[in-house]
Order: sequence, then C-alpha cells, then structure tokens
Amino acid sequence: MNQDYTQYAIENYILKITGVFNYDKEFRAKSSQYGYNELKYSDSELKSYKDLFYPDYRRNFFSNDDKRHIILTKSAFKNSFLKFGNSEKTLSISIEESRLDLFDDGFGLFSIEIKINKENITLSDFSDASFFVRNFESKLQSNTYNKWHEFIENELLLGSKTRGEHINVDDYSGTKYKLYMIVDVPEILTEKERDHLLVDLATISQIGTTGLKGPNSFDSNYFNKLLKQNGIIVYGNWKGLALLDTFTILGKGIFGNPWDIPKYKYTYYSIFMYCLFVKYSLFKFNYEIANLDEDRRANFQKFMSKYYYNLISYNFLPTELFMKIKIGLDIDNECNLLNEKIELIGRQIQEEQQDRTNKILGIVTVLTSVSSVQPVYEYLIEGQKILGWSSEIYWVTTISIVLVLGGGVGFYVFGRNIIKWYNKRKK
Repeated sequence: MNQDYTQYAIENYILKITGVFNYDKEFRAKSSQYGYNELKYSDSELKSYKDLFYPDYRRNFFSNDDKRHIILTKSAFKNSFLKFGNSEKTLSISIEESRLDLFDDGFGLFSIEIKINKENITLSDFSDASFFVRNFESKLQSNTYNKWHEFIENELLLGSKTRGEHINVDDYSGTKYKLYMIVDVPEILTEKERDHLLVDLATISQIGTTGLKGPNSFDSNYFNKLLKQNGIIVYGNWKGLALLDTFTILGKGIFGNPWDIPKYKYTYYSIFMYCLFVKYSLFKFNYEIANLDEDRRANFQKFMSKYYYNLISYNFLPTELFMKIKIGLDIDNECNLLNEKIELIGRQIQEEQQDRTNKILGIVTVLTSVSSVQPVYEYLIEGQKILGWSSEIYWVTTISIVLVLGGGVGFYVFGRNIIKWYNKRKK
C-alpha cells in the first residue's frame, strides 16, 4: 500500500469494550452511591423492540419485566479523562457511558463506551485507542491507578476485582476485553482498500499492515477465509467482520440518518453483548466441569432453556449480525462440545453410584446370610465369653465398632454429597 492510510480522518465512530465480573449481595444497594441507575425502557422503545425481537429474547433483554436481570447504567462522569502511555506513544480517552448487566449467581457483564480526546481523529488514533483499551494491563499515567483494569474495578465496578488469585472470573476471562467498533471513514475509495483496513482494525494490527507484503502481513488465503467466513456484507457502503475478540464495521456514510447512531450504539450492540454473555457462560461452565455434579448439570440445563436462542429477530439485518457473531465466537461448536462432556461425566457419575450401590447390596446380602444361619445376638454372647470381658466394656466396645463401621459405610455411599453440601455451606 503506497498511500498513508493511518492519517485517514474518521467522521464518526463507536468504541466499546465488554468484560466479566462477579458481584455480591450488597452490590445493587451500593450502586446508586456510584451514580448508577436501573435501566427502564420507555413505551416507545418497548413498542419498537416488540416489532423487532422474538418474545423470549425481548423478555430477557428488552423489557421492564420483573424477572428480567438488573441492568444499571451511568452516563455522567466527572474526571473520567485517562491517559494511556508507553515508551512509544500516549493517548487520552474519556468514559462516555458504563453499563452493568447483573445476571444470576453473582455473574455480571460490564460495557464501557470510550471516546478519544482529540479533535481530529485518524485511523491511527482509533487503532491505538482500541489497542490500549482492550488490554487489561495497559499502563495508565495516573497518580491513583497504574493499570487500566484497576481503574475499571474501582471506579466502574464498585470495587469488584477481576484480576488476581481466588478471583473466579480471572480463570476464564483471558487477558483482553472484547471490542465493539463501528467506524465511519469518508476517505475510503475502493472495496479492496476497505477490506484491508477492516481486517487491520478487527485484528488490532497497525493500519496498513494487511495490504503490505511482509513478515507481519496476513497470508492471502487466511485473509480471504476471514472475509468469507466471518465477513458481514449487506450494503454497499460498509462491511463488517465478527471475530473471537472483536466485532467491527467499517465504511462511509454509516451514520447517515439520525436514528443510525442509537441503532448501532444500543440495539445492534445488545446482540453482540448477548452473544458474549452466552460465550462467557460457556467459559464458566467449562471451567467448572472438572467438579461437575448434579447441581451444575441442572444449572447448565436451566441456562440453556432460558438464554440459548437459535433466532432472535424478525428482521434480516439483526439476524445476519446475530448469526455472524455466533460464528466468530464459535458458540454453537463450543456448546455442542460442552453438552458432550456433560453427558460423559453424567454417565461416569451414574456408573460410580451404581458401583457403590452394588457393593452395599453385597454387604447387606452377606449380613442377611449370616443372620439366617444363627441369630447375631448369639454370636455376640459367644464373643463376650471368649474374650472374658465385663458386660459394660464388651457392649460399649461392640456398639462403638458397629457405629464406626456403619459411619464408614454411610460415608462411602453418601460422602460425596456430604462434602458438596459442606462446601456450599462454607461458601
């Protein structure tokens, strides 16, 4: 690529990151102290969503139903100007809006809308911003917080930790936040140019890398595969790409109508967020699968029946975005593999239970056969005579041995359930 595309001006854009966190019982009560308000949709919004989305999906994400999970939003930020920096470059951003979705069992998703603090923003500026804000460990030039995730935890997540030992979500959240990017660049001239820049943005590569022939450029076969398998091609003025860590739309004239910005900022973004919720939940179930028990299997089945949808919208564009995002996140394949693992472990649990039951039945059979030859009591009396013990010592000892043996057999049969019950109570 001979031209310097890094200096192409961006007319408008949307840049959001999404991640996971855990919350406790006091979280909702103290959220108002941090400036959060519960999201309630207006009547006009509810009517619009009714015509757009299927009932089950709408009920869980676009309704004011009492059974819908709690959604908290905050848009008024003071002193939200942050400066990222390393030895090579610095960049200033501000927080436009924060959204917290509080799902079941203390599992939450947060979404943050980012604005770049610069008057004339170029593709290079946007690429730098997306690189900084997606990384947990990005360095901040701040007297209060050294790292990006520390600011998010303390200022936006009410002190809920996302990194460190004994933090559950840190075991399956990776090291990067998920990126949602809509970029309007009027200077784009050709379809080939747009494709190259789209892949640059979606893969967080330096602008111009895809079109170059060098060690850091993509192989042409992989480049074409990405666009064919994960590309979203609907209108002539923009093209999208759904990958594992990013969702990107690049074009010119994307926000040509007044309703386009809220449509991309909220309606279409909600589809991306829903898919991320499913993906992170699958991560969570996969992480817990080593300790899978009846409760976890029941929780997974309950989750699937409540939140897993094959289709969500009556309209073609939300459906197209939904299907491509699912492909990018590899949701269906991972869901199928998790189902197979759960079925396998379920069979193992049943086999172990059956094996213990068979052994207990064997013990009962032996005891029954012994008692049919001669009453057990006569054996015990004969034992006392042989040992020559007093009645008090002999019967206390005998009863103690019977209790210990009975307890051992009981723990062998019910020990796993007892340990699980204790661990739950302990938590």
